[in-house]
Amino acid sequence: MKFAEKPTQSAEYLRQAIPLMVKYKIPPNPLNYALWYTYVSKRAPKLNLELEKALDVYGTCPTLLSEEMFREHLIKDEINDADGFQTKAISLVNDLHKKAGIASQCAAEFQDVLTSSLTELRNEHSKVSREKIIKSLSDNTDSISKSNLAFQEQISAAQKEINILKHELKNSRNDPRVDPVTKLFNRGVFDREVDQLVQLSAGTVASIAIFELDNFQDFNEEYGQQMGDKIILFVANLLSNQCKAPSLAIRFAGTRFAMILLGSDIVQATEISESLRKKIESIRLRQKNSNSIKNVLSVSFGLSQMLDGDSSDQFTSRTLKALKTAKTTGKNKIVIA
Repeated sequence: MKFAEKPTQSAEYLRQAIPLMVKYKIPPNPLNYALWYTYVSKRAPKLNLELEKALDVYGTCPTLLSEEMFREHLIKDEINDADGFQTKAISLVNDLHKKAGIASQCAAEFQDVLTSSLTELRNEHSKVSREKIIKSLSDNTDSISKSNLAFQEQISAAQKEINILKHELKNSRNDPRVDPVTKLFNRGVFDREVDQLVQLSAGTVASIAIFELDNFQDFNEEYGQQMGDKIILFVANLLSNQCKAPSLAIRFAGTRFAMILLGSDIVQATEISESLRKKIESIRLRQKNSNSIKNVLSVSFGLSQMLDGDSSDQFTSRTLKALKTAKTTGKNKIVIA
């Protein structure tokens, strides 16, 4: 299901949805936000009927029912796409099975001719001339050769089609909004979300934090690229756990990450960032070629709260400037713009 509302309309739907979720004790996770956002938008009448029925019966909407409604009313098209790939694959396999049966039958018939011909050749009293036997063998050899060649061509064609299907399926599963390594949202999502944030009504509370791993090139030289990749994933996982919906965790670029903290003022954003900074700072690794264990990682943060009248560029640039200050004045710190 596609959502194309303007920011002001989206904000209104969210303002309507959240009190309902609180009233009916609905867990505040991304699935339920989407479900209740859709409910108040009234774009899916069947969903509304099912939700209202659940509320009448249970006084809330149980998790399993919520998940079923989400699949049925919000991502049914995506599921149908996957079913389409499955149908194509099954059809391809069935076609190959049929052609393999034909090839097998040809091989069996050739085996019969070969056995019969050898029997005639070994029989001194056979009335069938050797020329006729040899011609029969030759004809059948040509036939089985053509049959095998055709089957090989069919297998080759099927392999190409399978590769196409695999490519299409991979593309269908690759979300262009998600960084393929860390599975966090990417810079494009950050830019779009901040652009929408600054268009919300005056008084909207939101902050952004952008942080970067300090001295990561030195870390890679000390511990190797493979360990560096593991640290990137570890930090991404910490960030994902720290940044709860409706806030967003972002891989900004390389070793730089971001949080869009909707509903958090600068004090709350600082607390969240400081918690994350301490967790990363507490990572301990054994030094190469020695038994000593030391702290090897730190991060620098730039924070900013959205101001009335901010453009997206101003909001982001102010935060990046704070990050630069943190990096150039000692690192492993939080600077507020």
